[in-house]
Amino acid sequence: MYFCALFVFIISKLNITMKKVTLILLAIIFMGLTNTFAQKPFVGTVKSKISIKGTDDPNILSQIPESTTTYIYGNYTKSVMELVPGAVNMINITNGDAKKVYTIFDITGMGKYYIETDEAELKEKSANIETKFQYTGETKTIAGYNCEKVIETIVDNETDEETTAIIYVTKDFNCSPNINLGSYNGLEGYPLYVETTVEMNGSDVTQIMEAIEITPSKKIKMAEFLIPADGQKTTMEEMMKLFGGGGEDE
Repeated sequence: MYFCALFVFIISKLNITMKKVTLILLAIIFMGLTNTFAQKPFVGTVKSKISIKGTDDPNILSQIPESTTTYIYGNYTKSVMELVPGAVNMINITNGDAKKVYTIFDITGMGKYYIETDEAELKEKSANIETKFQYTGETKTIAGYNCEKVIETIVDNETDEETTAIIYVTKDFNCSPNINLGSYNGLEGYPLYVETTVEMNGSDVTQIMEAIEITPSKKIKMAEFLIPADGQKTTMEEMMKLFGGGGEDE
């Protein structure tokens, strides 16, 4: 109401005709609609390819999938990985709005089990880990989206061990940093490229995950990001026991 009264006062002082007033109002409405649509969060899928450099060890290469698909609905993400072909699928769901992460194990013949982790637990687990993100301003286009290069530095304050990663993020998805909960806590933008190098058997092995196909889709619904109704809540220790790892007893 205040805005309308102020607008009428201004046009009366400027002696603007009603035709021009109508055009101005239409322009304002159009600008408002444009901003509303521009700020709409991304809903769709991101398909990424995964490549390995620095090793030809078949034991390592056989454990890395060639590609992965992530489903996104605003601040929700869902990815599925086949751990054991035809037997065990692992599904990761991030609920950025509730600040929770779910890891679901779908085991043929045994059912579905899920582990729930909230923001407080994630902070507790990384209490001795310091993570910094350096936004470089360097940009490139990945799968049609503008991305900025970010250098991630992780320091283990107990061992002073330091690792780095190169990440390219896009802010065109209009998501909050909570979409990266559990993976890149606090990172602004959604990662479309991640390059990490680790030491394996005396060699530096680099893994690169890069988005190759991004598809907006109205077919993706919120129901796809819900915990399975027949899923059983469990803990990592219980899952280890289930697979013969012994959990805390060993």
